[in-house]
Amino acid sequence: MKKFWIILLAALLLAGCSGKLQNPGTTETTQSTANTQTTEPKPTEPGLYAPDSAAEQQTGGAVRAYTLYEGNWFGLSTIGTDLLVIGENAMLTLRGEEGWAVRVHVGALSMDTEMDTYTSGVAYYAPETRIVTVLSPELQQLSELELPETVVGTPVISLIRNEVYYFTGAEIRAINLTTGISRLLRQQESMEALLSDDYFDGNVLSCQVKDATGTVRTEYFSSETGQTYSQDQGIFEMQTAKDRYFIRRMDIQVQQMIFGTRSGEPKSLLIPPSEDSELVPVLEMNGVVSCRETAAGLELSFYSLATGKRTAWVSLAGVMCPAAIRCDGAYIWILAEEGGKQTLFRWDIAKSPVQDETVYTGPFYSPQNPDTKGLQECQKVADSYKTEYGVKVNIWKNAVKVTGDYTVVAEHQPQTVQEMLEKLQPTLAKFPDKFLQKTVEAGWIQVSLVRSIEGDRDWAHFWKDGDCWILISAKADVANAFIRGVAYAIDSHVLGNSRDFDFDRWNPLNPKGFAYANSYEVQPKQEYLQGSTRAFTDAMAMSFIHEDRCRIFYNAMLKDNAEMFKASAMQAKLKRVCMGIREAYGLQKSEKTYPWEQYLTTSLAYVKK
Repeated sequence: MKKFWIILLAALLLAGCSGKLQNPGTTETTQSTANTQTTEPKPTEPGLYAPDSAAEQQTGGAVRAYTLYEGNWFGLSTIGTDLLVIGENAMLTLRGEEGWAVRVHVGALSMDTEMDTYTSGVAYYAPETRIVTVLSPELQQLSELELPETVVGTPVISLIRNEVYYFTGAEIRAINLTTGISRLLRQQESMEALLSDDYFDGNVLSCQVKDATGTVRTEYFSSETGQTYSQDQGIFEMQTAKDRYFIRRMDIQVQQMIFGTRSGEPKSLLIPPSEDSELVPVLEMNGVVSCRETAAGLELSFYSLATGKRTAWVSLAGVMCPAAIRCDGAYIWILAEEGGKQTLFRWDIAKSPVQDETVYTGPFYSPQNPDTKGLQECQKVADSYKTEYGVKVNIWKNAVKVTGDYTVVAEHQPQTVQEMLEKLQPTLAKFPDKFLQKTVEAGWIQVSLVRSIEGDRDWAHFWKDGDCWILISAKADVANAFIRGVAYAIDSHVLGNSRDFDFDRWNPLNPKGFAYANSYEVQPKQEYLQGSTRAFTDAMAMSFIHEDRCRIFYNAMLKDNAEMFKASAMQAKLKRVCMGIREAYGLQKSEKTYPWEQYLTTSLAYVKK
C-alpha cells in the first residue's frame, strides 16, 4: 500500500509539482449577443443595502442585509474583490457597498452549469451547444469557444490557466480559450471517465474513473502533463484556495475532515458531523463556517483552522433556508431567506467574537500513523469481554496475526473499533454465563475485528490450534456476523456432547427421500422453503447437515423470524437443536427461555414439580 496515497492528497498532490503556469492572457472581444442580454436592474424594493434590517439590529452591525432583485438565486462566487450572485438565467455582481454593478441575462444557467470565475471574469459552459462563453468582470461577453469534439460528461473550465478540459470517450484533452488549440492530456481507453473539478489554481484535475471490474475511484492528475498524483475512493468533497485545502472523505463509516497546506502536515477537524448543521470551508479566511438552521432562525459559527478554536458566533432570527455561503477574504456572505424573500447577508466575524477555549482540531491519523491512545482505550474494552463473556476479542495489529487462509486489513480507526465493540457486547450478553467459554473446551472463541476481508466478505470462520476464529469486517452487521460464526462452534460442541445431533436421529426430521448435497452446489426444491412443507431455512441449508443446524440456530436468534419456524418440520428441527444445546451445556433444569428458543411453540424451560 502506498504511503496513504502519498500522505494525503494535498500534502502530496503538489509536493514537487512545478508545472509552469500559462498566463490567462487577454481574449479578443467578439460581437455576439446570441446568449447575452443586458437588462436594467429591477429591485424588489427601493435601495439595496438595508440599514434597518432585523439582522443588523440583532447583531449590532456584525451582519448587514442586501436586497436582491427578483429571481431564483442559488450560488455565490467571487471575481477578484467583487461578489458574484448566480441565479437561474442570471448573474449579478456586487462591488463594495455601492450596490449592484450590473445584471446580465446569460441564457440557461442552472445549479448544474459548469462555471469558473477569476479576476479576469467569468466563463460558463452550455452543454446543448458545447459552447464555453467568457464574460468580463462587468459580465459583458468577450468571446465564445465551441469544443471541437463530442464531449462526454461536463468539461472543467480553468480561467487562471486559460484552458478547458474535456473527455472525448477515449482521451482527456485541454483546449486553450484564446487560441482554440487543443492538446492531448492523457489517454483513458477501455475506461469510463468523468471529469469532476480542478484544484490548486487549476494545477490539479480530478476524474471519476470506472475500471473494467466496475470499481469507481477518483484520480488526481496534473493539468499540465496528465501525470497521475494519486487516487482515492473515499473523498466526496475537496476545496482548495491557493496552497490550502480542505477534504472530506469516508474512511469506512468514519467521516474525516482533513485540512492543511501543500508544505505542511495534514490535520483533522474534529467537529462531530450533525444532521441539523452544515460545515462550509472558507479557506480564504483559513476557517470553516458551521451553519445550523433552528426553529428560530439561523446560527452561524466560525472556526479558525489556524488555532482550532471557535472564534465567532451569530444568530439571525427569522432567517431560513441558506442556499450558499462564500468568503471574499474579508467577509462571509450568506444567501438565505428572510420574510420569504431571498436576501444576501454579509457577516463581519470580527464584530461577533465568542470565547470558546475548546480546540476542535487534532492530528491526522492514518494506518501508518494510528491513534494509538484511542486504540489502547478500545483494547481495554476488548480485554474486558474475555473476563465477562469468555471470548477473546482482537483489534488493530492483534487482529491480523492469525487470519487463516484469508487476507485481511487491520482497522486503525478507534471510532470504528469502538462502534464494533458496542454492537458486539449486547450479543455476547445474550448467552448464559460461561456458555461461550464452554463452547470451545480446549481453546477459545477468538473474534477479530478488522477493516476488510478479501473478497469483500462480511465475516469468515476457521479453526486453528484448538481455537474457533471469527473474523468480522467493519462493514458487517457485527451482531449477526458473530452469531453466524459462533453457530459452527456451538454445533461442534453439541455434536460431541449430545445424542440429539446423531445423524440417525436428525435425518428422519427431513422430508422423505431427501439427501444433503454434501456440496455448496445445491439444486434446491422450492416446496421445502415455503409454506406448510417448509423444512429448511434457505437453499444453503440443504448443502450439509451441519449447515442445516447452524442456519437454524442463526435464524432462531434473529428478530421477526416467527414465520420461518411455523411449519411442523421446522418446529421439530428447532426443538432438536434447542434440546441438544440444553443437554450439551447442562441446561436441562434451567427455568429460563434462551434467545434461540424464542420461536418454539412448546417451551423447554424446566418446571419444578
